[in-house]
Amino acid sequence: MYGVYRCTSNLPSLKRNLVWILAVWSPGLVIVDHLHFQYNGFLFGWLLLSISFLAQGRDLMGGFLFAVLLCFKHLFAVAAPVYFVYLLRHYCRGGLVKGFARLSAAAYGPGLCHAYWAPNFWVFYIMLDKGIAFLLTKFGFNIPSPAASFTGGLVGDASPFVILPQITPMTTFILVLLALSPCLIKTWMDPRPRLITRSVAYAYTCGFLFGWHVHEKASLHFVIPLAIVAVESMEDAKHYFMLSIVSSYSLFPLLYEAQEYPIKVLLLLLHSILIWFCFSAQFTKNKAMKSTLQADKKAAQFELKGSSRTAAVNGGFVLGWLAKSYLFGVLVVEIWGQFLHPYLLGDKFPFVPLMLISIYCALGILYSWIWQLTQIMILS
Repeated sequence: MYGVYRCTSNLPSLKRNLVWILAVWSPGLVIVDHLHFQYNGFLFGWLLLSISFLAQGRDLMGGFLFAVLLCFKHLFAVAAPVYFVYLLRHYCRGGLVKGFARLSAAAYGPGLCHAYWAPNFWVFYIMLDKGIAFLLTKFGFNIPSPAASFTGGLVGDASPFVILPQITPMTTFILVLLALSPCLIKTWMDPRPRLITRSVAYAYTCGFLFGWHVHEKASLHFVIPLAIVAVESMEDAKHYFMLSIVSSYSLFPLLYEAQEYPIKVLLLLLHSILIWFCFSAQFTKNKAMKSTLQADKKAAQFELKGSSRTAAVNGGFVLGWLAKSYLFGVLVVEIWGQFLHPYLLGDKFPFVPLMLISIYCALGILYSWIWQLTQIMILS
């Protein structure tokens, strides 16, 4: 809570309250910390504290807090390249060049994916491998089945791909750095405190999409920081609204007991409705104020006596048709997994509902990754 307080201390009251709702009452955080019992809120607090000090120009304290965070949990080290480049350029402005080898020095025992695939890039890689293997089998080729199947409920020590090249931890490490490189170049050329939150969130998105043995709950690593910037513009709000729903929905398989089902559904529904109304209130008010100012300016310029000052507020917080269609697809996937699949297929293909959740949520997070990078590159 103190981390959110520091990140929002300079915001107007409406935006500050909205960030509190987005971050503290995130359904994903509630599911992971209070129902699945994985205490990440404390760690996210350290991360937000570090970001808040960097945003205020207090680089040493921000870097120190991030170092402490890494001592608690090494998974946060994905953002280390961003911190390194930012501090080197913004604080040191030159200095010793240290490598990023620490990121690749961690021990990698588990396999590439869990039995429930985190919604990232490797979902598509797995599906492509299985699809090609299936087609070759139909054409008469003898395709051996791997010992640790991705759909068998096991977490192997390697990537049991049949057709496509095997993936190693070093491969994922290189991919993460390649995905990070545009952000690192931008940070090196323009190390601005106001962009550090976006850069850190983007780094965790890269780690989530291309990393090794990614946990599904790691999506909170970038969803929570993005709550801080969600109030900056209408586009940020629309992006966060979609991303928060997708991230929270991807955590549904963590609560698999029948008595837990209404809890997770109500959490997501209530949070979605609440932030919809909050975003609508904020941006409708902002648009009304802008319309009034434009009407006043136009009346003064052309001296239109008796001109109407009615602020015609067209819309407000309205999602585009693509976002609406995608979110409707989330509902379709859930209805299939919970009701239609058991009714139509029974016990056949039990992995399909979870596979659909992974694939569909991966599409949304992949879009978020592209959108975040675009925003970082165009903002100045």
